[in-house]
Amino acid sequence: MRSDGRETGTRAAPRAATRADGAAPRTLTRGIRRSWDAELWWFLLPAALAVFAVVGIPLMHVAYLSLFDYNIMSFRNQYIGLGNYAKILQDTDFGWALLRTWWYVAVVVGTDFVYGFLVALLAWQLPLGWSKLFRAIVILPMILIPSAAAMLWRSVIYTPPYAIFDRLLGLPMSVSVLASPQTALWGIILTAIWGWSPWVFLLLLAGLEGLPTEPLEAARIDGASFPQLVWQVILPMMKPVIFITLSLKAVDSFLSFTFPWIMTEGGPGGSSHVLSTYIFERAFKFLDYGYGSSLGVVMLGIAVLTSASIIVYAWRQGYVGDGAS
Repeated sequence: MRSDGRETGTRAAPRAATRADGAAPRTLTRGIRRSWDAELWWFLLPAALAVFAVVGIPLMHVAYLSLFDYNIMSFRNQYIGLGNYAKILQDTDFGWALLRTWWYVAVVVGTDFVYGFLVALLAWQLPLGWSKLFRAIVILPMILIPSAAAMLWRSVIYTPPYAIFDRLLGLPMSVSVLASPQTALWGIILTAIWGWSPWVFLLLLAGLEGLPTEPLEAARIDGASFPQLVWQVILPMMKPVIFITLSLKAVDSFLSFTFPWIMTEGGPGGSSHVLSTYIFERAFKFLDYGYGSSLGVVMLGIAVLTSASIIVYAWRQGYVGDGAS
């Protein structure tokens, strides 16, 4: 050691060598990581090609058909460019179907959340043994295949001579709920809530069970009542779970087809048509493939824009990605 506190060249040399030796492993690690990342793309390639073949090619074919006046019934197959999309702007049936779809989504998602959250709170508060039994009972509707559940509600719950729904409410059983333009869509909505609200219940219950205990115990010590605990502590902490659950349920409800089609096929008189059933009817019942394809492209565009908006909002709020807590 020199008098000015600096090391001599003899003692500084090993430290420089050590830094040089340490830089080599870090460089090697970065190289291995880049190589591994490149290999990951090769592993993903078969799945990506399968998705492209099953999803991408049909979507491109639908977009291609939307540019034609293609109707098997009238033997037409003529290129019309954006004519089908211009026709959509004048289609009042499409407008009503779109409005019914958003109404269907709002009612189903809102009711599913209220019911699912309240039932999840109850299951969360019950002793473990009773909670397991309670969960098994609540998720029973999910055991049924949606098409079977739709036929059950249409044939047994709503339609005479059984008309169990009318009997429970003391209504006349001469006409089915699904046979009236004023009540057909409500009958479908009730069935959809019964069939898939357990899914929302399970997600919210998982969120409740994953909450940290310290804030809850602190609130109880401070004398918070259960409603205050729910409103001021539990709900704020569950915002990411609630947002993701409602987003997934909204997209699923927007694309819903099984319950509306099997129960009413859009009837009576088109009063229960949602977008999915209206598109199916135009394309596969009236065999107007060109116009049906353009309707499908528009519906896909609405779904993609809605999903992208949800993802961007979730990312900015820190619900997903690196900012997720």
